[in-house]
Amino acid sequence: MLKTKSPKGAIIASFLVLVVILAVSWSPISRLLVPGPDSSEGPSYEIYFSPKGGCQATLLNWIRKANQSIHVMIFSVTLNSVGDELVAAHRRGIDVRMVMDKNEVNAAGSEYGKLKARGVAVRLHTTEGTMHNKVAIIDGEAVITGSFNWTNDGENSNDENMIVIRNKGVAGAYETEFQRLWNRSAP
Repeated sequence: MLKTKSPKGAIIASFLVLVVILAVSWSPISRLLVPGPDSSEGPSYEIYFSPKGGCQATLLNWIRKANQSIHVMIFSVTLNSVGDELVAAHRRGIDVRMVMDKNEVNAAGSEYGKLKARGVAVRLHTTEGTMHNKVAIIDGEAVITGSFNWTNDGENSNDENMIVIRNKGVAGAYETEFQRLWNRSAP
């Protein structure tokens, strides 16, 4: 998961992970991370960094193993593999719904047209501001989020991060936000 090219890089990466964990545990979101009745073992986390640090492979794995739903709030999707897996999930009967930024649907390499043409429910964020989330909620139990752009540059060039949080309380909070955005976005 954590890959660096030098011992100094490993120390810095480890320090940053510790800072994120401490910030979450001392922030208002920490109450969401406390295990509830649905989670006897508490939340679990997977942390990845790009370039080429497992973000794309992990995202694809979670899409493939979804059993009920994949709800996405995303700025842009240009990774063909992600578009293909979302279509495959839709064809398996998974409830795949997405809210994308209206200004990115015609960007070079956008997967929007393919997703719409193959029946995936995609709505456009048309209100003020930019849809800048990068979130997938899987089966109401896991959240994939972070700065990781679902693009070729996000996977192969940019310094990005992605965290997978397995916790129904956290997933529920993200699902509430997804539904809010879904309801005010254009088909």
